[in-house]
Amino acid sequence: MQQDLWGGAVTTTSRAAADALDAATLSLLAQRDDTARNLAAAIASDPGLVAAHAALGLLHLASGRRPRQADALHHLGAARIAFAERGGTRREGALVLALGAWGEAGDMWRAADILDEQLRDAPADPLMLRLAYAIRFMLGDPVGMRLAVQPVLDALPLHAPGRGYLRGCLAFALGETGERWRAECEGRLALAEAPDDLWGAHAVAHVMEETGRAREGLGWLDGTARSTAGASVFGRHLVWHRALFHLHLGQAEAALHLYDTEVWREPGTDFRDFANAASLLWRLESQGVAVGAARWDALADEAERRLGEHCLAFADLHHAVALGAAGRRGAAARLIRGMRVRATEHADSQAEVMARVGLPVVRGVVGALLGDPAEAATVLRAHRNEVQALGGSNAQRDLVHRIGVEAALAAQDGAEAERALVERAASRASGAWEAARLARLAAMRRRSPRRVRPSAARPGSGMPALLRVGFA
Repeated sequence: MQQDLWGGAVTTTSRAAADALDAATLSLLAQRDDTARNLAAAIASDPGLVAAHAALGLLHLASGRRPRQADALHHLGAARIAFAERGGTRREGALVLALGAWGEAGDMWRAADILDEQLRDAPADPLMLRLAYAIRFMLGDPVGMRLAVQPVLDALPLHAPGRGYLRGCLAFALGETGERWRAECEGRLALAEAPDDLWGAHAVAHVMEETGRAREGLGWLDGTARSTAGASVFGRHLVWHRALFHLHLGQAEAALHLYDTEVWREPGTDFRDFANAASLLWRLESQGVAVGAARWDALADEAERRLGEHCLAFADLHHAVALGAAGRRGAAARLIRGMRVRATEHADSQAEVMARVGLPVVRGVVGALLGDPAEAATVLRAHRNEVQALGGSNAQRDLVHRIGVEAALAAQDGAEAERALVERAASRASGAWEAARLARLAAMRRRSPRRVRPSAARPGSGMPALLRVGFA
């Protein structure tokens, strides 16, 4: 029996295996790209290392790609055999149970609950926390993320390895639950403790994006540039945030350059890469940039290759954006049919999300992009307050809200466009995109004052909150 850096028991006689597991935990906390390599090194040192097999299996599932599910099940089998042959700790048993719940039953909620139950008994466990946190992020459960992090921070000594990264996790959860001031403070403190904490830097960037501090946000991300060397897929997500700041300022060419050179320089193997690319390319086109058919075709080709996977409703949403923008009606129809089958013939976490939110939202997005804006605006309005269940962050899900605004404007439904813009203005500052939408709405009113009435939610307001557009 060995111990990890945080005092947890690891069932192995190999110190090298335990050290590699520690390195993998720190890599996962820091969002570095060597997490899987460190886990593989731990397994090479001890082929029966249960914790490494279970963690690697969970990471395969978290990629959101169907081909990697077989790899996850391989590691589940290896972990079960090793646990049966040599025994193990309660912690290791919890990791195996969580992997089985997600990998075999598709029950992401149960997987996260199993890990959280173990953390309640033994909270000084960064690996267990970071895995549970990642699952809840994919489920759109920021409250659960926040509740899980604080006890672990309280249990760890102030100078425990990796504690600063966990502070960054708390910062992001605070921001997603509306406590922006605390989120920024915790994020900055996390960077003071762990200067390479990309998740903490990300949390602060989210606050700056929502509050319209775009120039400050670019400067903030400039300060993290050195840390993105050796980063995981998450490093490209920070580039995506940089592009959002440029778009807020109306600097579309700079954002397009980042798309071509960083965000979609080549197809990624993780659903997050595709989500970054599809949402950024749509935002660019929405701000008047002639992105060209070739860029959309490249994304649509990749989306067609992934048809039938249906691992995550969040991924399918972004596939729908690419297929719709590229004008691929047949492929978009196949995507919707596949989601409908997944939603009705399976009983797991993502099937439930698809049935309740994913399928109608994707139908709305496809309608907006392929010529049925009135129906799309109606559908997206009906599900506007449910999109959090798709997972991801507030900034990522804002894509759905923007498409809803565009659909309402295309359908000449000024009241709905105003309503959607007012709701967005309550949670994020306005920039170049919002200013252009307001100009379009004003032009619609001038052309047809009777048809395009002000929203009943703000009678006679003239939209003063919306007109305070900031380009900071």
